[in-house]
Amino acid sequence: MRPRSPAARAGRTFVAVVAALLLAAAAPCPAAAQGTGDVTAARVLFVQGAKLAREGRWEEARALYSRSLAIKAMPLTRYSLGVAQKETGHLADALASFRAFLAEPATPTTEPYVGPARGAVVALEGRVGRVTLAVRPGNIDGLALALDGKPLRAAPGQVLELDPGAYEVEASAPGFRAAVARFSVGAGGSVEVPLALAPAATAQASATREGLPPLADSSEGSSSRTLPFVVMGVGGALFAGGAVLGLAGWKQAGDARSSTGSDASSARAKGIVGDVLGGVGVATVGIGLYLLLNEPAPSTPRAGSVTPWLSASGAGVEMRL
Repeated sequence: MRPRSPAARAGRTFVAVVAALLLAAAAPCPAAAQGTGDVTAARVLFVQGAKLAREGRWEEARALYSRSLAIKAMPLTRYSLGVAQKETGHLADALASFRAFLAEPATPTTEPYVGPARGAVVALEGRVGRVTLAVRPGNIDGLALALDGKPLRAAPGQVLELDPGAYEVEASAPGFRAAVARFSVGAGGSVEVPLALAPAATAQASATREGLPPLADSSEGSSSRTLPFVVMGVGGALFAGGAVLGLAGWKQAGDARSSTGSDASSARAKGIVGDVLGGVGVATVGIGLYLLLNEPAPSTPRAGSVTPWLSASGAGVEMRL
């Protein structure tokens, strides 16, 4: 006689689970137990889930087993849910379901499935990954953890069993900036994920709470430096204008036929005006440099104006501060 294949044994075991659950659900319940309607609804969901499982539609079966278990927690429903979770790749959930099944006292109905459940636990323990969250500082009041955006019911330092893959974990607490870390864990692997929470208070926030004035904006100091540069710019322009005018007078004097004619007089006038403009330009640059070097501490800038002037009798610059 040939030994039965693993697939045949698994099929017979699953059918036996379904039959045992139906018999258990049909048994009379104590008065304190759930109502008949709840028991019937749980039984219907389980039967539908078993049908989908036989058809290989494990994802749909897993959903129905979960709903049935939420209505009425029965050991064989939990065992069947573990099988569906294992088939759909939810290894960590399957491991938890089989462990919960084994944690309940064995009965004549569940005894045949204790062995397969133990074997599943041994196999799954080698396929899940283990993660330890190292949160610093320790013992933070109001600490909340989230794994891939979902709340995580675990304490810092507790070993988590997860399906192999990549994850994002976040730690948050009142008065601290949230800490986020990304990690990956392989089948049978272990990893420690550090999460350092920093206090949320900053130096600026502390100054505000203590009533100190806010820090001055750097633009306040830069605007007060505008006037010296404007003065030096005007002085440079006057000096350049005087130089150009003086050169023109010098050239005109060289071209004059005599030293007493109108051309010579015009050349001398241009030379004088050029000298005056050049001197005023140098003096204006000196004033601007003085203002720049002796500028007081940054404060609210005062309005000022610089106006050059030129007439037949001379030239200069007028400043109003």
